[in-house]
Amino acid sequence: MASEEILHKTLRNADGKPFAKYKGITNFFTTEAFELLVDEVQNDRAGHSRMRVRVPMWRAGFPEDTWSTPVRKVALADLIARRFWESARTYARSPIPKTDGGIVYIPRPGQEILERGSITVTEHYVEASFTADLPSSGGKVNALAAEELIFGRIGRIVAESLMYRAYKPAKLYNHIHTADNAEFIRSMLPEMGLVAFVAAGSVLPRRDDDLAPMTDAVPFDCDGCMKVTMAVPHGDPIVGLGIKSGFTVIAGCSRAGKSVLLDAIMAGVHNHIPGDGREYVVTVSDAAYIMSEAGRPADAVDVSSFLPGEENTKVESPSVPSPMSELVAVSEAVEMGSRLILIDEEYSNPCIIRRGFLAEDDELVPISELGRSMGKEGVSVIMVTGDRSAAELADRVFRMDGYNVSVASVETKPSDRVYTRPNARYPVSKNIVFEKGRKEVSTSAQGVRTVEIGEYKVNVPVSGLFDTAQTRAVADAIVVAKDLMDGSRSMSEVCRMAVDAVMAYDPENGGSMHRARPRPMDLAAVLNRHPQMLCIQKR
Repeated sequence: MASEEILHKTLRNADGKPFAKYKGITNFFTTEAFELLVDEVQNDRAGHSRMRVRVPMWRAGFPEDTWSTPVRKVALADLIARRFWESARTYARSPIPKTDGGIVYIPRPGQEILERGSITVTEHYVEASFTADLPSSGGKVNALAAEELIFGRIGRIVAESLMYRAYKPAKLYNHIHTADNAEFIRSMLPEMGLVAFVAAGSVLPRRDDDLAPMTDAVPFDCDGCMKVTMAVPHGDPIVGLGIKSGFTVIAGCSRAGKSVLLDAIMAGVHNHIPGDGREYVVTVSDAAYIMSEAGRPADAVDVSSFLPGEENTKVESPSVPSPMSELVAVSEAVEMGSRLILIDEEYSNPCIIRRGFLAEDDELVPISELGRSMGKEGVSVIMVTGDRSAAELADRVFRMDGYNVSVASVETKPSDRVYTRPNARYPVSKNIVFEKGRKEVSTSAQGVRTVEIGEYKVNVPVSGLFDTAQTRAVADAIVVAKDLMDGSRSMSEVCRMAVDAVMAYDPENGGSMHRARPRPMDLAAVLNRHPQMLCIQKR
């Protein structure tokens, strides 16, 4: 640990010298306002240096009740990340004048309250991990500009984001209490026999950029007989639609909001920030959205429940046809522990929704015929469809009109179909080519729901990835999973261990500043869609 005086001296001694002299500040410095940890200095002016700023908790001043539980700690860190990003955009968005450095960067948070690697909150300190571009002039060290970066720009960012006094207490506690309430509702769902809760007054339609609710949108509501009350820890009880476990059909005319509601239910696997409109749309954390993905690969996936009359019910193909792709996705999700399957007829094959006309002898069993049995096995289904035959097989039918849900009276029919959970699979990575160019193992996030492994891009439109930082964590977790996938561990074990590993705090190995915690099942969704993925089933 070095003093602020040594940092100034080191910079001034390097002033005007080749850029490589910046390497001398790779150290842990204590300044008057904060501690600066320079983990890695960029090699040249085109790179980015990895840094951390740490403020002791006694100085940061955040009250203990803002970080006393895991949920509050995640929410506080999430809010600090948002303020840090906003301050960096205000003070360090562009280079320092007459230099080519001075930009400070952390990933921009989305609408979800997530565990983010960029901010660490402990009982002893608050720490932010970020990249900073060290300034130079003509490729030479510029000591004055470097001091302006550290003590000016970074100092102002720290003052506005890592100090409790910079926040309005009402806004800070609202953020934390919103997450606290949502997590409480999620914890109550199983006890109340529910798989999802949609608060009355929620604003579900999204703006095009998905960063805010649509202006002048109609708030959600439901009939009084459908409402349940959640006595949350903070504020008044929250009233809304409670969707029970089992098989639920949502019907209604076009443009009634059915698909928007289903999208919101899927987004409800994560908590959302105040003002998002979906703060209290809360879903069991392992829900899975299923849609047709014609041509996707699959390996050793057990679909025996959907093909009971077939001898071979293990799907192994580099290109799966449209109907089978959905059944494969259902089995993969249940294999990863999903308790809720979401299906929208707009994105599904008709024969998955219901049995076709004059197709009584078809061996493929529609999900609607298995819905009740799936519910008894702990796998609920919410299906958006206007098909009467599917609705007659459901446990309950909702009618949606103008973002208002009511109970529909439908004569039910029996189904003797029996659902059995799929066999677990054990992945093996030896067939996957991870190389790209000179890199032996190359993985990267190419979009919110696209990951590149080697030279192959895997698109996962059904995943619960809503933030690019989550996708980056998935890409990094694949590197860890590569060595875990030796056939001795199930897909569930591999993905859980890999996600935990990349989210572990490890500044010595690059840290996790570009990551936000994904669900293990979303990592599995990427691996399952790689054409070279090999899986085995153990007898």
